[in-house]
Amino acid sequence: MVNYNKLDTLLSGSFKEAIEEKIFSGAAFGFIFFNEGKFHRFERYYGSCSYEKSSTVVNSRTLFDLASLTKPLATLPALLHLMASHSLKWETSLADVFGSSLPPEKTKITFQQLVTHSAGFPSHRNYYIDLIKQPEQMRKKQLLQAILEESLEYQPGKQQLYSDLDFMLLGFLIEKKSAVDLKSYVEDRLYKPLGLKNDLFFPSPSSHHSAVETEKCPWSGKMLSGQVHDDNCRAMGSVAGHAGLFGTLIGVLRAGEGLLTQYLNKNKSGLCQGVDLRQELVKDGKNRCWPLGFDRPAETGSSSGRYLSSSAFGHLGFTGTSLWIDPEQQLVIVLLSNRVHPSRENTKIRQFRPLIHDCVLEWLRSQTTPTKK
Repeated sequence: MVNYNKLDTLLSGSFKEAIEEKIFSGAAFGFIFFNEGKFHRFERYYGSCSYEKSSTVVNSRTLFDLASLTKPLATLPALLHLMASHSLKWETSLADVFGSSLPPEKTKITFQQLVTHSAGFPSHRNYYIDLIKQPEQMRKKQLLQAILEESLEYQPGKQQLYSDLDFMLLGFLIEKKSAVDLKSYVEDRLYKPLGLKNDLFFPSPSSHHSAVETEKCPWSGKMLSGQVHDDNCRAMGSVAGHAGLFGTLIGVLRAGEGLLTQYLNKNKSGLCQGVDLRQELVKDGKNRCWPLGFDRPAETGSSSGRYLSSSAFGHLGFTGTSLWIDPEQQLVIVLLSNRVHPSRENTKIRQFRPLIHDCVLEWLRSQTTPTKK
């Protein structure tokens, strides 16, 4: 039987100190690991949804704005599902979807280049500044046009630059080819069959969910809680290919466990349907930082800490969220927080996150050596 007493003492002290230092007001932290012939699940909750004294404490039903975890947990699986059911390929180009009226330099950009952040688009643009001046029903169309007209920063396929625009465009591509809005596609066709719909979803702008507070909306002045933090996503209706997904710790852990199981079993069923996840990550990971849209542990100073293996893959979210999956160590580790509350200028989580990961990995190494599945 696994004894968590020592780990709980270490983590409780670390998270208490983090809240006192205002790294975040609240957090949910958990991991899944394989030991003694079975998977074990660890879930803990710390702090409150905001710094107000009357704020609700973080618990198993608390929602977090997952920010860029939307990319690997919603947009990528939706794209793979669509590719499997519509006979699309990685080589499918923008011209194949939107026609030949595109600017010439963008006609040959492929799904694969968008997924691996090698399409040539800039990292970010503040489209919301102009979008919020337009009628809501026109915003998505104008945003798509703005992206398609954006100047490329390098020749597609020649470099890699992490870009929100890549996944914004993938969201539009999914809707165009499926004739279904992204929210419905992800929630009904992916999450509902896996029993995840109550733990991972895109809240509507008018919904009222118990979520951690993030930051003040720059154009309304209201503190955001249950409304997406990303300005571009919020301006276009709160659902996008790069952001908008909310979730509980349980939901993100289960999605991560599904990805780990799919990788280990080399099957094509699960969240990322239609692909051999191991084959795709190994094949695309030799020379890329973003294989299949996932990040890899950096050789030095990685947000994942010092102990994840070279086969690990994961992603960060701007709001203070992260997911890491290590097939070699059969481990899924998730940190959800609201580090942008009350200000996105707070970057203290950069030091905190790897220390917490190291704490868990050191504790795991002190346990019985995991038995390979």
